[in-house]
Amino acid sequence: MSGNAQADARGFAMGGAGVATGSYLAAPMYNPALAAEYEDRDNFGMLLPMAGLGVHDGDDLYNKVEDFEDINNQIKRLEPGEITDELRDEWRRSLKALDNGRATIEGDLGLVIAIPNRYMSINFFTKGNLTLLATANVDDDDLTGTPDPDDMKSTVQGLAGGTMDIGFTFAKSFGKWSVGLAPKFQRLYTLNYHESAGDFDDDEFKKISDDYVEDSTFNLDFGMTYNPGERTRIGFAAKNLFKRELETNVQRGGTDTYLVEPHYTLGVGYSRGWFTATMDADLNKRRHFAGSDYETQFLSVGTELNAFRWAQIRAGYRHSMTDYSEDVITAGLGFSPFGRFGLDLSAQYGSDSRYGVATQLSFTF
Repeated sequence: MSGNAQADARGFAMGGAGVATGSYLAAPMYNPALAAEYEDRDNFGMLLPMAGLGVHDGDDLYNKVEDFEDINNQIKRLEPGEITDELRDEWRRSLKALDNGRATIEGDLGLVIAIPNRYMSINFFTKGNLTLLATANVDDDDLTGTPDPDDMKSTVQGLAGGTMDIGFTFAKSFGKWSVGLAPKFQRLYTLNYHESAGDFDDDEFKKISDDYVEDSTFNLDFGMTYNPGERTRIGFAAKNLFKRELETNVQRGGTDTYLVEPHYTLGVGYSRGWFTATMDADLNKRRHFAGSDYETQFLSVGTELNAFRWAQIRAGYRHSMTDYSEDVITAGLGFSPFGRFGLDLSAQYGSDSRYGVATQLSFTF
């Protein structure tokens, strides 16, 4: 969510970290091997649902597009001779403000049913992720002469891509080591809306939603953990081991390609019941579309204070290792009466207009 490969609400509040310290219920989100890292009292668990939403608009693209649409509509209603110099300059300024603007929206939804045991821990899961990337590109030719909204080279593009995974996590412990695999059926979706800046209308993006392209495939996640001490754990996860690509629908004579690429994360964590500290490092960058240079990579740290299994306070920090995001702070609360029912609420904030929220319900028996 908002840069996360997909985190549960607990890890979301801890900077998005969880490869080493996620619960056995969250194994499909972070690291399949975590399914084998359970307590003796755990026999069955459900995580349903888990939902998250993240928005990143560091260039203030949404408001700039709205401003340009208002001025552009005024121009459209006038004859060329009626356009004043002041309105012409205002139109050019608002158009130029769009140049190289970028905004992203990410949404996640998932559920997990887990049966931990000493023979082979099994989780059934389904999870969906949707990413919307909006960009604007201004052509210098549109900034000279009399504004002509009906003949512009500048464009606004909206790209949407997402996956729906359904699969099983299989994990087993071997002394201090745990290993897990998550084979999954994967459904890919993508949509391309590319229009002249003079004709752009966000309602049109909704109207062409039936033009999306979809495909079905198979993919695999792998993970392992190592417990060097009673309270310390190291984790490694490889998500989507098989690269998948899906070409979008045609717009303005062109297409883009939605990408699902292998993503590797290394994590380390320390826990002593009432206190947990964790850190994850993305080992490679994450991309969404072949035609876009937008990519993310984070170093995440988080902590949790747990009061007798009844209530939790969490906080985290995400350091961006690319130029496409500022650092992010996260926080959240957990409520878990009797340690069997759980409600988690989380939020994140970045100074470059990055906001996110996540929530989940969990049940363990």
